[in-house]
Amino acid sequence: MFGGIETTEGMIANAILHLLAHPEQHARIQRDRGLLPNAVEESLRLEPAAASIDRYATADVRLGDASIGAGELVTISIAGANRDPDFFPDPDRFDVRRENVRHQIAFASGPHRCIGMHLARLEAHTAIRRLLDRLPRLRLDPERPTAPRGLVFRKPPALHVIWG
Repeated sequence: MFGGIETTEGMIANAILHLLAHPEQHARIQRDRGLLPNAVEESLRLEPAAASIDRYATADVRLGDASIGAGELVTISIAGANRDPDFFPDPDRFDVRRENVRHQIAFASGPHRCIGMHLARLEAHTAIRRLLDRLPRLRLDPERPTAPRGLVFRKPPALHVIWG
C-alpha cells in the first residue's frame, strides 16, 4: 500500500529540497531541462524515499567479519549503498551532472526491483518540471529549515519556501 504513495511523495519532496538547497544546481536545471532526469536520479541516490529494505539470505554468506546464515533476516541500507565512495566519488555532494548516477539502487534490484519505478520517475519529472516552470524564483525559506526524516521512509515533514 505504501508503494506509489509514500515513496513517490518522498521522492518528489526530496528532489525539490535538493534542488532548492543547491542554487547552482537549480540554476543548471533552469538553463537546461535536459538535466532534470539526472537530477531526479541524483536525488534518489542521495536520499532514497525508502532508505532501507529487509531481505532474507538465500544462502550462507560471509561479508567481511560477519557471517549471515541462509534464511536470516538482513536489513539493507539503500542510502548507504548509494553513498559508496568507491563507486560514487564525493558521495555526499549533490551533482546533477554525475555520470554514473543511473547505477543508484533506490528502487532496489533483482527480482524485488520496484515494479512502479518508471511511473514514479514520470510523476517526479512531471511534478518538478511543472513547479520549475510555474515558480521559477522559488527558494527555501532560510528561517524555516527542514531536512528529511524517518528511518525507513525518508522525506522532509514540510518544505517551507518563498516565491518571488
